[in-house]
Amino acid sequence: MPNKSLDVYYKGTMVCRLAETPDRLIAFQYDAGWLRSGFSISPFSLPLRPDVFVPDERSRERFGGLFGVFADSLPDSWGELLLDRYLASHGIKEEDIGMLDKLSYIGKSGMGALEYYPSNEADYNMNLAGIDYDTIARECSQLLDSRPSDQLDLIYKLAGSSGGTRPKILLSEDGRDWIVKFPARKDPSISGRREYDYSICAKDCGIKMTETGIIPSNICEGYFKTERFDRNNGDKIFSVTFTGLLEADFRAPSCDYGTFMKLVRVLTKDNISDKEQMYMVMCFNVATHNLDDHTKNFSFTYSENAGWRLAPAYDLTYSETYWGEHTTSVNGKGRDITRDDLVKVGTEAGLTKEFCYTHLNEILEKTKSLDQYLSGSNKDGKHTRLRTSLSEFTRTEVY
Repeated sequence: MPNKSLDVYYKGTMVCRLAETPDRLIAFQYDAGWLRSGFSISPFSLPLRPDVFVPDERSRERFGGLFGVFADSLPDSWGELLLDRYLASHGIKEEDIGMLDKLSYIGKSGMGALEYYPSNEADYNMNLAGIDYDTIARECSQLLDSRPSDQLDLIYKLAGSSGGTRPKILLSEDGRDWIVKFPARKDPSISGRREYDYSICAKDCGIKMTETGIIPSNICEGYFKTERFDRNNGDKIFSVTFTGLLEADFRAPSCDYGTFMKLVRVLTKDNISDKEQMYMVMCFNVATHNLDDHTKNFSFTYSENAGWRLAPAYDLTYSETYWGEHTTSVNGKGRDITRDDLVKVGTEAGLTKEFCYTHLNEILEKTKSLDQYLSGSNKDGKHTRLRTSLSEFTRTEVY
């Protein structure tokens, strides 16, 4: 029988109850104990009050009737494909389950720290000793091509509630938690190595990321792995994407980096380090042709000691969009972005012109190490012209 309500927990404490309304929106109410000692898990949509909150009609199309913070727990793209295949293998049709049922299948294995009860999470032991990443990559490829896989249960369990277009699995090794990515259907064999090189370059530019690595392969140039920022020595860290906080549709252009800067200023109480990080990630994405910079590729974490902080950067790699522009605009522009556009976003957020110019020029210089991935990547040369037009500014007086 479909779930009509679920309890949501954080670190063993009940946060709230979710309940389906007659028109299949998912209502929300904080638990009385959480109201006394907890925090707002989504400050703009769910302030810490005893009210019953019901999402608006837009959430039906965007999040299946959920508030964004709970939609964050559900997989998208790759993870959604796995969930659908897993349910089908157990004779469950997608149209027969609702959003609360899907959350129950996530249970306590979701990204971030929220857990859902009662849980229908798959529960079985897996022996990962001697795991063969090339075999997993081949099985993932079969699933993407709509072919059967006799490793479906294993891959479904390993994937957790991970999303994004690239297949991925979640692993724990020596008390540390990792995400390992595999090529999507149209990805070149260099995709893993490329994302690793991007991460090294980003760190060299001063951008905060978790530890990254490359796993050797016999069939491609390696699989990218990155340590999870929502885990720390086995503890779960509360995290929520910009999509979840803004109730924004990450599948289409919906925000500007100026909006992102305002969000950082409000949630972190104008933390200078987080504003600087947001600015540098914006510049890096423009300089390195990361057009898929949508709202789900940025997150915040929350802790009782530090409050809201911008999460470490992730998903920094070469990417396209079918419309050929950045998903998140810069000063209202998705293409033909200039240095002045980037600096304007930074200074309007309260950063100094000196900081903005200096770090933009440094990023433009250091990202030249990624030219092997950028040159000739577009037949019409748009990306090469973009980097050239930006680089020309480095030869001008900076302030």
